[in-house]
Amino acid sequence: MSPESKPPSDSDWSRALRDAGPYLGLGLSLAVTLLIGLGVGYWIDSRFGTRPAFLLAGAVFGLIAVGYQLYKMAVAQKR
Repeated sequence: MSPESKPPSDSDWSRALRDAGPYLGLGLSLAVTLLIGLGVGYWIDSRFGTRPAFLLAGAVFGLIAVGYQLYKMAVAQKR
């Protein structure tokens, strides 16, 4: 079997997962941040009957928090 056609080994798979891990974690972190903002806004709206005011405010807050996380990541990548 030539080196070009050999099947990928476990070390290749583990290296790929190790390389993709930070990006998967970042995506999950961004999604959870936005969902927390939406969830808190929904909870406040259901408690006070102000739909959709706080849901929208939670969405805006979540998007701002996501933008801040992306900004911090971009600054960290420059260093």
